[in-house]
Order: sequence, then structure tokens, then C-alpha cells
Amino acid sequence: MAHAKSVAVVGASIPDEGGFAGMFGCMKKFGYRGRLYPVNPRLQEIDGVKAYPNLSALPEPVDLVIISVPGRLVPDILKECVATGNRNIHIFSSGFKETGEEEGIRLQREIETIAVEGGLRVIGPNCMGFYIPEMRMLTWESASTESGPVSLISQSGGNAQDFSNYLTDQYKIHFSKSISYGNALTVDSTDLLDYLARDEQTRIITMYLEGVKDGRLLLDLVKRINRQKPVIIYKSGLTESGARAVASHTGSLAGGEKIWKAFFRQTGAVSVESLEEMADVTQALHRLGRVRGSKTAVLGFGGGIGVSVADNCAQANLELPALSPRLMRELRKLIPPAGAMIRNPIDAAIAFVQLHLLGEVLQLVARSGEIDNFIISVPFDWLFKREPGGAYLKTIASYLAGDGQKHVLGKPMMVVSRQYESSEEIRKWIPVFKNILMSAGIPVYEGLPRAVRALAKTAKYYEYQLDK
Repeated sequence: MAHAKSVAVVGASIPDEGGFAGMFGCMKKFGYRGRLYPVNPRLQEIDGVKAYPNLSALPEPVDLVIISVPGRLVPDILKECVATGNRNIHIFSSGFKETGEEEGIRLQREIETIAVEGGLRVIGPNCMGFYIPEMRMLTWESASTESGPVSLISQSGGNAQDFSNYLTDQYKIHFSKSISYGNALTVDSTDLLDYLARDEQTRIITMYLEGVKDGRLLLDLVKRINRQKPVIIYKSGLTESGARAVASHTGSLAGGEKIWKAFFRQTGAVSVESLEEMADVTQALHRLGRVRGSKTAVLGFGGGIGVSVADNCAQANLELPALSPRLMRELRKLIPPAGAMIRNPIDAAIAFVQLHLLGEVLQLVARSGEIDNFIISVPFDWLFKREPGGAYLKTIASYLAGDGQKHVLGKPMMVVSRQYESSEEIRKWIPVFKNILMSAGIPVYEGLPRAVRALAKTAKYYEYQLDK
């Protein structure tokens, strides 16, 4: 399905002015690289492309049929798929089990019977389907055309779209495949996970799950795959109210919180609690390289920030070890005592305005053997005026991306931008700062708590690899 060279869209229509372009319109606009057939008995053509009255009229069986018609019409379309030898189906239509209503449940049973007896592989119903940049496949309005190392399996079409756009826009990390599978008629998350495990273009697997049909199979798959590729899972519906919402969204049984805690403990998969956190951890796994421990040094300036990040680390189970007396004596030769604590976090204000000192501090700590990782916290508001128009922020980013990265001697390093003033002049430097660092392979976050949680979960992932 993901490499379909021919696609038919049943229910293709002429897009409303300013409205949703529809499945056919989205595929055509995105530049689908295969043969695209609109199917609608009431139209002769759509956007200059010949329309066909039904699947039987197509010049060939296709690799994928997208069904976008009212739910009550789906059974007859599936029967036609069986009759015409079209075995791969994406049902965009909704109004099935997810409604919780008798008619919707009956309708889903009917289409499941047709699909199983006819040997159909069905994504959906009630889902957005595929985003495959390499094939220019897209069933929503817009996305990046660039391919990357991340793939997503999502029970929610909205979350598939939002996460794909967020990871690309915020962190410049692109997708190999994003697949929304909805009510999981005959193709479930486990089928897609098994496929991505064998997909050479996918190096990190992300998942948004509401429920799963075969929990034991999912556990066995994730436990095995997590050895080869990181698996990051955002599992929703863990509370009573969340479980009710899951049932009304995709008609799934969510499973209890204790069960899923045991699942994550046994598989080593990374558990996250939001799409934003899933993006944060994805960036860490993509850019940090192997994390060999949790002992972390935080460099910044401001005593209050140091106390706060100590709490952040404790809450995330990230180790913030006190530095040895010997190392602190060496640091004190570089950092004057006035208002600067060096126990860890290291309050190194002078190092941010004399960048050669920052390099010396980083190298001294890296060589000590007391630290596994670095988080560098850069206060935009305080440093903005160091150069006209805020250009010093670019200077710091360039330093960290070059000499700074060399001074950490191969240890993982994250950088944090901190900015609180309501100043557009300052905020405009954030994307410049991020792009310089991310282009050098350094993960960047807005705010220390996000960086700390991402590093903690990345360290835990690699710890699991060593323990088992």
C-alpha cells in the first residue's frame, strides 16, 4: 500500500472553493507520482483528469482504492473491490463502530465480513490514511515533500497530521511514512509495526495508540523491534474519562494504566504523554547519538534557574551529580566566585560572554569522567544586547555548533533557549539559533523541562538496551 503505483479514489469530487480538497484533490495537489483515477458516476472529469463511473470501468486493477463516500455506501464499494480484484483499501468514510450506535456497529460488522471473506487488506474506516513523501502520497492538505528517518503509526488522523507537521516545522526532521489506521478493520497497529520493522528507510518508529486488538502480539513485536529501532509510544485513554473518549473516537478498548506501565517496563519502548513530548524525544534520539549514562551537567546562569532544573532532573529521574571537590577547584580557576555556583548546575555567566572560557569549562568537565551528558541553557533576554540587533545570539549558536561541540569530546550535548520577555525582536532569533545548531546535529529545545525529560527518556532507552 505504501508504495502504491496506482490509486483510485471512489467518491472523488470537485473541491469546494476554500474548503477541503478531498482525497483526490489532496493527492493530485501533492504531486502523486503514480497513476491517479477519480471514480464518480456523476462526473466526466475532475480537475482535468478523466473520471470513471465505477471500479469496473478502470483500465487496470489498482494498488490502492481510497473510499470516500457516505458510510452506508461502503459495503457495496467493498463488494466491487472484491469483484474487480482490488485488494488494498483505505476507507476514509466514518459512521461505523466509533459512533457507539447500533447502526454504526452493525455497519462495521457488515464491512468486516465482506473484507475478511473477500481477502481485503483495509486501512480504516474512519482514518486519514497515508503520507508517503517519496511517493508524493498525501490525504490531507499540506506537508513537507522531503523524506526522512521517522515513521508514524497513528490511530488518529488528526494526530497523524499534527505530529507530522509539528516534527517537521519545529525540529526539521522529516518522515519516511505516516499512516493513520482508524478503526483497524483488518489492518491493525501490529501489522503496520511489523512492516516498519522491515522498512530500511525507517530508523525511528513513533506511535499514537488508543487501543489494540492483540496486546500480547504488540508486546512481543515492540520488545523485538525496540532492539533494532527506537519505538516511541503515546498511549492515550489511560484514565476513565480518556477511555470513554477513545471508545467514541475509534471504538477501541483502551486498556488500564497498570497494564500499560507493565508493557513499557517489559518492552523498553519510550512512553510519552503528548505529541509535543513525542517530538522532543524523537529529536533527542535522532540527533544525540548513543547516550551512555544519565549523569548530566547543566551549564547556564542564574541561581533560581539552577534550583528549578535540579527539581526537573529529580522528577524525570535524570542524574544531576554534584561535582567532585577536585573538579570544582579547577572550575573555580575559570569562574569567579561572585554569584556563581559550580556544584552542578554550573552557574557560568562569564563563560557566556567570554566564549573561550565556555570551551575551557566544557572540556574540563568532559575530561573529568564525572559526566555523561551536557545541557547548555542560553538566556536570550540577558544576552540579546551584547551585539547590535541581537546578533550575539547567532554568535553563541555558531560557537556551540563548532568549537563548543568539539570541547565536549563526543559526549551528547543539548542546547536550550530561554526567552521570557514579550519582545518580538528577541523571539525572531529563536529559529536562527535553532537552525544553526540543528544543522550541526545538536538538539535544541525551548525551556529546560522539555530538554530534561527528552534526555532522561533517551538515557532510559539506551539503559534498557544494556540491561537486557
